[in-house]
Amino acid sequence: MNSERTFRPDVEGLRAVAVALVVLCHAAVPGMAGGYIGVDVFFLLSGFLITGLLIRERERSGSTSMLAFYARRARRILPAASLVLVFTVLASYQWLGFLRGGVIAEDGKWTALFAANLHFAREGTQYLNIAAPPSPLQHYWSLAVEEQFYLVWPALFLLVAKVAPGVSLARKLSAVLVLIVAASFTWSIVQTETNATWAFFSPLTRAWELATGALLAVCLPYIRRVPKGAGPWLSWSGLAVILGGAAVIDANTAFPGYAAALPVAGTAFAVAGGTIAPRSGAERLLGLAPFQVLGKWSYSLYLWHWPILIIAAQRAGRDLSLQENLGLVALSVAVSAVAHHAIENPIRYARPLTRHSWASVAAGAGLVVAAYGVCAWQLQGHLPESSPIRAAHALEEGQPTNPVVWEKDALADVLELVAEAPATTKLPDDLKPDLRAAKMDFAWLPPWGEGCLVDPDKLVSPPCVFGDSEGSQTVVLLGDSHAAQWIRAFDEIGRNLRWKVVLLTKTGCPAVSIDVNRAYGTGPQKLYHAYPECGQWLTYAIGRINEMSPDAVILASCNGCDYMVDDDGELITREDWGAGLEETLRRITPAQTQKVVMGDIPRWWGTLDCLAVNQNDVQACAKPARTVIGVTYNDAERMAAAAAGVPFVDVTPWFCSAVCTAVIGNMVAYTNDYHVTATYADYLTGTLEAVLRPLVEDE
Repeated sequence: MNSERTFRPDVEGLRAVAVALVVLCHAAVPGMAGGYIGVDVFFLLSGFLITGLLIRERERSGSTSMLAFYARRARRILPAASLVLVFTVLASYQWLGFLRGGVIAEDGKWTALFAANLHFAREGTQYLNIAAPPSPLQHYWSLAVEEQFYLVWPALFLLVAKVAPGVSLARKLSAVLVLIVAASFTWSIVQTETNATWAFFSPLTRAWELATGALLAVCLPYIRRVPKGAGPWLSWSGLAVILGGAAVIDANTAFPGYAAALPVAGTAFAVAGGTIAPRSGAERLLGLAPFQVLGKWSYSLYLWHWPILIIAAQRAGRDLSLQENLGLVALSVAVSAVAHHAIENPIRYARPLTRHSWASVAAGAGLVVAAYGVCAWQLQGHLPESSPIRAAHALEEGQPTNPVVWEKDALADVLELVAEAPATTKLPDDLKPDLRAAKMDFAWLPPWGEGCLVDPDKLVSPPCVFGDSEGSQTVVLLGDSHAAQWIRAFDEIGRNLRWKVVLLTKTGCPAVSIDVNRAYGTGPQKLYHAYPECGQWLTYAIGRINEMSPDAVILASCNGCDYMVDDDGELITREDWGAGLEETLRRITPAQTQKVVMGDIPRWWGTLDCLAVNQNDVQACAKPARTVIGVTYNDAERMAAAAAGVPFVDVTPWFCSAVCTAVIGNMVAYTNDYHVTATYADYLTGTLEAVLRPLVEDE
């Protein structure tokens, strides 16, 4: 009987293929949008190799040493992973500023504890993080999935080995693994349709990929009995399926779900083919020196390339060109080669560690503590000299942090301040709010709008009344967070003009009658899933409006935002958006209700992070107005409003002259890039009143 080779050149070559696909995808090389499936290749190979080691150890010694297993894993994984983690956190503070650095250091704490996937899944389902830039530590999610597999699978292996001693180990393992594959794959399909972010990062939806590799290792004795002539065919077919999968899958493919079966099946075919007919088939290609070298460096390259690409792009404040990305890839390969030979291999094979398993485990634990400690140290070391406690207390007391005072001609004052903004070169000493406080300066935060911007799963809204609850005029503010961001200003207006202001807003749900899907970008891939609760809630909200017959309804939404996509994962078109807005206006039926469409704010990405890096060059963070305005769908909303015969309020001049700036006067205008700060919205209260009063009270 042929024994399984301890080293498989074809497997090493498959590692090279996997990492090349991932790196080229992340570098935005044309035609490689589906290269992220290389991670799925790694998953199967990990399950295959780890299970093979466990089986061979048990066959050789009659037992399985958990201590030795974790010692090997600690030497293999933790030195390189800890080094890259620490480098990434320190480099982020150095090149991306203290705001972004703080976010990444928080990511790093979770990463150090093998929970990056759970952290990024949770962050990806938080509305305020949907449009956040990808973390340079995000790629550690796959390493976390593997580490979680390493925590569970050896113990389960031992348990299965001990039960039913009269049944062969292969049969028992096969039965357990088939159940895991079936359950996990089914859950992956279901979860991909209902919550794509958790489906992408969850160990439960990825377990079947690792388990398939484990099942392949268990079934090797049976695979070797297949006629040798099938080996080359299987291995070449498997490689073709992997490459074909990378070509047909793209950034908008619902993943993992059914689509993950392509890279997993392809890898299984390739490994099985190499088992049946060693040194033939695809191994003739995969065994060549370039594949073998890249395979050896694959772990280091996977760790290094992503932070190098991401930090460079975020430092530049733009998408890098293909030439720039390829240059960074070359740098990543060079750094990986050095790290592999200078750190990864020397520690992995160090005699003091290989001789004593406890030493390896202790050293690994030390690296975990050190990596976590660096992240905590950096977070502590970059605390503000004067924290925004005063602002937080003011919010708790229900008082504006920047009391509104305006003259009669408030609009003229705003336009003058906006016109002067491009002359600002340095962050004002009396900046309101400071950059740290600006990150959470949202008008709807408790106690102002507690529970009023309802969560995605909610289908009804609580009775959220602001302004004058006994007012002579009733005004409804309808939409998503881009309506809720104005609530403090509307509350002030309501009290001034005796308006009863009713807030009907839902997270990520625009006041547009169109099917939307919620999307979250991981960088190379867009994760999206259906959002039926949005349409259901909007129907409820319109019904409530029609029942109360208010004097006015003001519709405001995030338009053109890339976290709202169609069924194919593509950005909703301007035409569809405009048609959906017209439909909402038609559905609001009370004859006496004045309908008003309030346009979206100008927005661009990275404003606060840019200001943190360019505190003495504020205009480095400015953008030409024509560029910023083009991102929004205000033109489509203006046309829809005109078609429906209702007023359209353009707020763009309140933020931009020929240039859009993130600092206006002594105020930061933006929170997380696509919301106005409550501070600046407070300042605009007089302008809002001047514009809206004649529209609402015109009888």
